[in-house]
Amino acid sequence: MDINQINSRNNYYTKTTSTVKTSVPEDTKSKTETTTEQTKPNNQDTFIKNNSSTPVTYKPNKKLNNEQVKALQNAEAARVESFNKMIQSMVVKQGQASNLKLFGMDLFVTPEQSAQAAASIAEGGEYSINAVADRIMNMAYALSGGDSSKIELLRNAVEKGFEAAGAVFGGELPEISQQTHTEVMKRFDDWANQANKAPETNATDTEE
Repeated sequence: MDINQINSRNNYYTKTTSTVKTSVPEDTKSKTETTTEQTKPNNQDTFIKNNSSTPVTYKPNKKLNNEQVKALQNAEAARVESFNKMIQSMVVKQGQASNLKLFGMDLFVTPEQSAQAAASIAEGGEYSINAVADRIMNMAYALSGGDSSKIELLRNAVEKGFEAAGAVFGGELPEISQQTHTEVMKRFDDWANQANKAPETNATDTEE
């Protein structure tokens, strides 16, 4: 056999072998691309659980300046003033339903209106002692934000609201409003006593 023919065949087998090694069947290529696509994460937000036991806290980057402090104080004062006026309005309505008088003058009402007023101040009525006291205290709790140091501030606001309502009736509240005032002050006392006992309870638990 001619040496040139042998070299030609060797070159043929070498090229063929190289081609076989580098080529990939279409079905295998398709499976590889599919697998790769499946392993790619979707383009969406992902929640990553933090196993750290350190609690997350949020702190302001800097202290409030005087203007910001003043703005917060003014906002709180405005809320307390609004609370004061709501107390006054509520107690005045209660008193009107009680004696159907305003500024000492009799109002002209029908028997039906008189019956409705009587029902509104009866036990379970909208302006009964407990109903009005409940609304007042619920507003006070909400305004305190759980801060017991604001109890006296809110108590004073309630006192002013009752005083303003009394002025509407010539300086003296109707009897039902006086009883409501007594009930509300009792609830403020209970609230303050409970707040004062809380630190003692915590200290006892710590000692144990």
